[in-house]
This record gives sequence, C-alpha cells and structure tokens, in this order.
Amino acid sequence: MRTTILILLTGFIILFVNDVRAQTPDYLFDLDKSIYIEYATMRMEMLKNDRVVRYYDMEFYRSDNKMRMEFTAPASEKGRRMLNDNSSLWMYLPRTSKIMKLPFKQSFMGSDASNADLMRLCFKNDYEIVNNTDKGNAVVQLELKAKDLEVAYSKVILLYDTKRKVPIEQEMFSLSNKLIKTMFYEDIMKIGDTYIPCTIRIKEELQKNTETKMYYTNIKKENSKPAEFFTLGSLRR
Repeated sequence: MRTTILILLTGFIILFVNDVRAQTPDYLFDLDKSIYIEYATMRMEMLKNDRVVRYYDMEFYRSDNKMRMEFTAPASEKGRRMLNDNSSLWMYLPRTSKIMKLPFKQSFMGSDASNADLMRLCFKNDYEIVNNTDKGNAVVQLELKAKDLEVAYSKVILLYDTKRKVPIEQEMFSLSNKLIKTMFYEDIMKIGDTYIPCTIRIKEELQKNTETKMYYTNIKKENSKPAEFFTLGSLRR
C-alpha cells in the first residue's frame, strides 16, 4: 500500500513539475528572437566626457549563429572584416591581407563593447536562468549564469519587458562577481511581429567617463547571402 502511494505521489510531483515548466515562458528563446536580425547597417560611436572621439560604420550580416561584419567607414578602416563562423572569431586586415584570430572577450576596436557583445549573440546557448523576479509593470529581472568559461561574462542580470518581449537593461559581471558594464536597449521598433532595440548604449563601470553607442538602421530579418559568405575561406573576398 505504501509503495503504491509513493509511486502515485512521485508521478503527481513529476506531472506538476512538468506542468510548471510548460507554463514558464522561455525567456532566453524570446531574448534571442528580439535581437535576431540578418542584416543591418550600424554606426558605433565611442564617447569620452560626452564627446564622440571615434566612430565606425559597418554592415552586419547573420545566418543562425554565424555573423559577419564589414567596415565601410572611416576610410582608414574600409575593407576590414570580422567573422564568427560559429566556432571562432576572425578578422581580415585589408592593408596586409592577413587574417587573425580574436578572443571573444577582447574589446571591440577599443570600445566599451566586447567582441562577444557584437559577434556572439545567443543567450540560450551561453546562459541558463538561475533566478527570475517579477518587478511589476510587465517587467521581470532575470539572473543568468554562464554555461562555460568561454562566455564573456560569468553572470548577467537583465531586465526584460514581457509585453514586448525585448530586453531593457543588462548588467554584466566578472568571475569575481564584479560589475563590469551596463548595457541599455533603447529606441524599440516593431519589425514584422518582433520588437527590436535599434540603439544600444554601453557604460563601462571601470571607466566612468566613457560610453559606447551603437545605432542600427535598415534592419532586415533576412538576407540573401549564400552559406559560403559566412566561411573563413570567403573572408578575403
């Protein structure tokens, strides 16, 4: 009798847990969807004491987890290319025709953004949710833990708009649990059935007088580039 009751209770618990999981929103899936675009033009501005000290214009291409960046301005950087082939990050230097491998955690062109902030965009692959808190007004706070040490930040605390299914603010932490930078998602635009942030601001917490802004325009959910375009062999062409 006791064995029968134990089996029934175990079955009830399993069903209850599975039902709760089924009803819990897949926040990481929705986050990835809100930042998934396959083409955009982008301007990055690096500011110091609220003044632009450097800028880059680029074209961004994506196919699933593969990404490619083409620099179009200033003239000194035109022709520079970056590629995430879903395993490594590469940069092509037009002046020397050389291709070099880059770490994802490295600063992107000396900005407050890391290479991963622009070229490794997949929450579901890199993180797991360890805590979520309802903040009211259709906003939840998600605490994310990195799945492995290859990820740029060991912990992320993110404010998420559950109504528009789009991130609002993101804090990134080091292995020592120190706040490294804060990212703000702004100028939310609806493209098709998805809300997408068109402006991203990054504040470096260790350098209070700097800021990096990224403006995305001509956003498209699809591009017509062939699979070869996202391979290392095509980076020189």
